[in-house]
Amino acid sequence: MSQSDKEPTEKKSRIKDLLSLPRSLIIVFITTLLMRAGFYMSIAIFTNPNYLVGFTSIQRTLLFIVYPLAELLTVAFFGVMADKVGRKIVYFIGLGVTGFAILLFSFTQIFGVLLVFSMIMGVGAAAQVASTLAMVADKSPSDKRGRFMGFYDAMTLLGLGLGFGGGFLLLEIHFEELIPETSTFWYFLLDHRPETLFIIASVVIFIALILAIIFLRKTIFQPDLVTDEGFFTKLVTVLKDKNIRYLLPVWIPIICLYAIVLRRSEDLASELALHNVSLIIVLVIIFGSILIGFPINGILSDRVGRKPFLYIGMFSFAAFVTLLVFGSNHSNDKMLIYLSPALLVIGIGCGAFPPAALALLADLTKKENYGSSMGAYSVVYGTGMVIGPLLADVAYNIYEISGIIILIWILCIVSVIGTRLIPKAVLKIKH
Repeated sequence: MSQSDKEPTEKKSRIKDLLSLPRSLIIVFITTLLMRAGFYMSIAIFTNPNYLVGFTSIQRTLLFIVYPLAELLTVAFFGVMADKVGRKIVYFIGLGVTGFAILLFSFTQIFGVLLVFSMIMGVGAAAQVASTLAMVADKSPSDKRGRFMGFYDAMTLLGLGLGFGGGFLLLEIHFEELIPETSTFWYFLLDHRPETLFIIASVVIFIALILAIIFLRKTIFQPDLVTDEGFFTKLVTVLKDKNIRYLLPVWIPIICLYAIVLRRSEDLASELALHNVSLIIVLVIIFGSILIGFPINGILSDRVGRKPFLYIGMFSFAAFVTLLVFGSNHSNDKMLIYLSPALLVIGIGCGAFPPAALALLADLTKKENYGSSMGAYSVVYGTGMVIGPLLADVAYNIYEISGIIILIWILCIVSVIGTRLIPKAVLKIKH
């Protein structure tokens, strides 16, 4: 074969290698997408101002806080259990519990009962997150961890966008009385009971559970790695790992920034009307750019190294949130549209941090501790998601928009310093 004939063949081979995924991970990604779509469709219903109209602001806040708090408090437990009893059983439990909790939402609007169901939903999400990340790490060779984590992050964000966006649009159709009179389906779905969407969300998650059970039944994720170590012994082993502790000042500030992005996006969505095409375009750009960035940056981090993409993600997040806050609070209603090209480019850079961070965690962790480590990461993630919006609220109350922008860059600088302090030897560890 001549050199000219070899080049197209080699190029096709490289492209095929970039897009190839283990069959087991494809199933994990699809079921994760379905689970997150159902989960965030439920959140969209709760956040709609026309739903639960009799609730006080304090009741609404408690209802929205309890599920991430339950997830935060239980995710480390499920991470350790994924190491002790196996990934799949914890994953199946997570999907089942989440689907069941969301189904229960459709039967009541009593505050105390909804609070319990929301807590159960958070517990199910904790089991799903910890076990999923461990399964992805199990099936990711060191030279492909970034891309596989990037695909996982993309599926999670896509589920958020489809579930939250789809739920919002369906409720907008209902509450603005845009249901076609000739459509039996729409009347069945939304005429008198928008709670029907809870049933749809739970069915989506149960479908994900059935798919996972069928297609993952023969897949072994951690052969010969399940140990008899006690729960607290395994958890303490992970927490004492100094290599993982190096990552805390790197992770927490960036996750705070990510939380501010999501909170501001939710605020924009709450102001959205179906006729507001410009705002829809901005929201699509926000999620679409980061969605594209996850797998692209994950692939590049496998080739170039993790550290550069930590930096790219840090500065991109800071710049992205700055533009988003500035544009959404500007007196000119079109400012976000004018900034959308910059948001698109910088948003792709925002997708650099999560895949590199998760791949680096897998690099530093022994296989038998993947579940425990990913559970610990999820605790850090959940903490950042709570702290970020609170810090933004405090900064806004003191210095208004300038305070939020100052906070954004302080968080970025802290994360940069944390990355600079990671010893080079730590970044070279590969398990």
